[in-house]
Amino acid sequence: MNRLRSEPKTHLSVFVTLILAALVVVSGGVMHAVYKNSQVQTERLIDQAEKRIDQTQVQIRMIDVHMDKMLDRFEMKDRLKEAGSTLMAITPAAIEEVDPTQAEVAAVRD
Repeated sequence: MNRLRSEPKTHLSVFVTLILAALVVVSGGVMHAVYKNSQVQTERLIDQAEKRIDQTQVQIRMIDVHMDKMLDRFEMKDRLKEAGSTLMAITPAAIEEVDPTQAEVAAVRD
């Protein structure tokens, strides 16, 4: 009988508590890994979006440069000459000013 008294008694609740603590630690580690992975994926998506924005801004600048080149009056004049256009230069005296307050519709001249 003395032998039974001298042995330490561990209750089942101690083992259950240790198992629950281990499950909490493991699930916390798994959740940390999952959240960290989603954070990395979100950062990658943000980087991709920023790269697309930068590329679009470069394309917009290139289109602006091309538009400015196309609208340059001296280059336009040279392109028209090269194309053999029948357009002729006019003098400032040939320009007719139109009064915007007039309500009549422009008529076609013969």
